[in-house]
Amino acid sequence: MVEHDDSLIDAPPSEEELAESARLRDALDGKAETEDAELLRAVSLAHAPRTLEPAENERLVHRAIATARPTRRGTVVRIAFGFSTVAALAATVILYLSSQGTVARQPAQLVAVRSTQTLFDKPFESRSSASARIDRIAMAREGDLRENRFAKWGVR
Repeated sequence: MVEHDDSLIDAPPSEEELAESARLRDALDGKAETEDAELLRAVSLAHAPRTLEPAENERLVHRAIATARPTRRGTVVRIAFGFSTVAALAATVILYLSSQGTVARQPAQLVAVRSTQTLFDKPFESRSSASARIDRIAMAREGDLRENRFAKWGVR
């Protein structure tokens, strides 16, 4: 285990420490260039930002614009969306034309629907067994109607 000498904590700074602190202070003020000067200035400005002179602002803007690279990503995206749109439109036209030709060539075969009015001479009694028979006939006719509609729509 390493033991610490508490007397060194409050010791006065050495000449080397004073020189290093002066170099650090100059780097933070922008008066000196060191390896870490840019990082130190960024940390200092993040803590306490200063106002920029208009000339310095223009210089920074021109430097940023000069170093910016043009991107071609926008062109690629436009080409991709354009191709996708053309492909979707072509698929829609093909599907529409093929479905039009299919329906026109095959006439739908419809179920012959029969009326039940000629089967009954008098009205039904309210509590007779004939009511169940009428319900079965109505359900059969509904099924015929449904099949005819599906046949007209081309669904089988």
